[in-house]
Order: sequence, then structure tokens, then C-alpha cells
Amino acid sequence: MAKHLSAAEFLRLSPAERVQRCLQMAAEAQENAATASPEMKTAFLDLARQWSHLADEMARELAGAVQK
Repeated sequence: MAKHLSAAEFLRLSPAERVQRCLQMAAEAQENAATASPEMKTAFLDLARQWSHLADEMARELAGAVQK
């Protein structure tokens, strides 16, 4: 399990590290869904989708910044 970061610690990461951290959080949420109750499973899967979406958005932004 990855170390959980505060918002300030997260913001100190490089953009690429932030993307990786979001992907790690998505994976953790997916893993937790596997053993959760039906109600919590839905919540964990929603969190996994949100973390993945955030990672995708950040990666697109990062790719756009590299192309400039």
C-alpha cells in the first residue's frame, strides 16, 4: 500500500509523479473494491474511476505542456 500524502505533499510532486500517484490510488481503490461489501464496492469503484480520470487529465495536460 502506498503512503498517503497530504494535499501539500501531493502538490510538491512533479507533474509526472502526480500522475503516477493518481494511478496508484486508482489501483488501491480497485483492490479494495474486490473485498468490500456491495455498497462499499460501488464507492471504491467510483473512486477508482475518479482517480483514473484525474490521472488521464493530468497526463494530457503534461503532454500538452511538453509539446509547447
